[in-house]
Amino acid sequence: MKRLLLNFQFLLISLTGLFAQGYRIEVTIDGLKDTEIYLAIHSGDKKYAVDTAMLDHKGYAVFRQKKELVAGMYLLVSGGGYLFDFLISDDKNQHFSIYTKGPDYISNLQFKKSPENEAFVEFQHYLRNQQKRVSELVERAKQDTNFKVAPDDIEVINNEVKEYIQQKIKQHKGLLLATILKAAFPAMAPKPDIPEDTPKRDSLIWSYYYQFDKTHYFDCIDFSDARILLTPLLHPRIEEYFNRRLIQIPDSIIPQVDMVLRMAEANPNVYSSVLSQLFNKYVNAEIMGMESLAVHIGEKYVLTGKATWLDSAAVEKVKDYVAYNRHSLIGMQAQELKVQSLTGPFESLYAINSPYLMLVFYEPGCGHCKEEMPKLYEIFQKYRNQGVQAMAFYTIYKYNEWLKYVTENGFNDWINVWDGFNREDGLSIGSRFREYYNVLTTPQVFLLDKDKKIIGRRLNSDVLEQMLEREMSRNRQ
Repeated sequence: MKRLLLNFQFLLISLTGLFAQGYRIEVTIDGLKDTEIYLAIHSGDKKYAVDTAMLDHKGYAVFRQKKELVAGMYLLVSGGGYLFDFLISDDKNQHFSIYTKGPDYISNLQFKKSPENEAFVEFQHYLRNQQKRVSELVERAKQDTNFKVAPDDIEVINNEVKEYIQQKIKQHKGLLLATILKAAFPAMAPKPDIPEDTPKRDSLIWSYYYQFDKTHYFDCIDFSDARILLTPLLHPRIEEYFNRRLIQIPDSIIPQVDMVLRMAEANPNVYSSVLSQLFNKYVNAEIMGMESLAVHIGEKYVLTGKATWLDSAAVEKVKDYVAYNRHSLIGMQAQELKVQSLTGPFESLYAINSPYLMLVFYEPGCGHCKEEMPKLYEIFQKYRNQGVQAMAFYTIYKYNEWLKYVTENGFNDWINVWDGFNREDGLSIGSRFREYYNVLTTPQVFLLDKDKKIIGRRLNSDVLEQMLEREMSRNRQ
């Protein structure tokens, strides 16, 4: 299956097209001269250059255009790498100056005629100082065994930081700075009131924090503010939530996908971005079984017309993805295959009585099949006496090619089948094996249990053997 990516609506237009009135940003970098610097903008997990300027022999340069910068978090980069970030909240106040010097460009950062960025720098300095206070407490405890860091000491600092941030959010309401400050610090659960002598207390505490995180992790995100898309905050926060904060079981994740998408509906651009991110994430998931989440998103949100920004071609791709994956997800009952064997009689997948069944779809001429098929056959031979059977499904229409391939490779002793109604164009009016098992590329390897439930899909030989070994180990216990 080719990678299927949904385009972000807000990125379909060039950044230069998002300018309207004009900007002028003077930059002086003491100690850096006669070098090109780049103005770039954050966009999810990526960064895009929007302008360049040349520092003169005094370290001075000007970024200027007749059209305005779109609101978002920008960064300045030189040939030596990242220098610092700054904010643009709207189409106003885009004429200001910046001064800094190395080696610590952030500590020495100064703005003129940009109150929001002056406050942004002040916040960064404040946060550094509070982090330094905590570090000093910890370091003192390392040096002096009689000194112990009291949790209350850390809590005092944390509360001071929270109060400071709340004040800044109120002071800069409506600006991007307020959205960033709010998003930078997720909600923290109150300490649970669970008595020390409570049975299974550790499990109860874990469950308490898990449920709080699951429900309140995005309380700090203002989904109605599309400017957050052009910062490095939302995209990684979503990745963190779905990768690390949730139990990695599709049935546990699906309700949270729906919850986050409901929140994202507060802004159409945010909604399109989050939906795209989640769909792409699970289409290309590395964890087997997570494809069911992409199917869920495709069925519930794209194919019902809720992804209004997608054109008909993109919707059609999602439709194909859903159609070719929805029948063969982990935990599903495998679709029946009644197909012709190499020797003539019809074989039924459900008539094969074995604890485990390797279902292999292949094409003799495909390069990957040439590598994998001998390995898969060795695995079959290794485990066949432990209850493993194999159905090898030839996906092309050339019977003589198939017969020659099986004979020359000695693959006669596993169940060799094909769809006799498979046409030269690759379509089948018979078993519908391509649709049922996503056979758009080969090889496709599935592992079924005794009830023909799918326990492994899209496997390579190494993963298949690992799965079988794990299953056999369980059986031996």
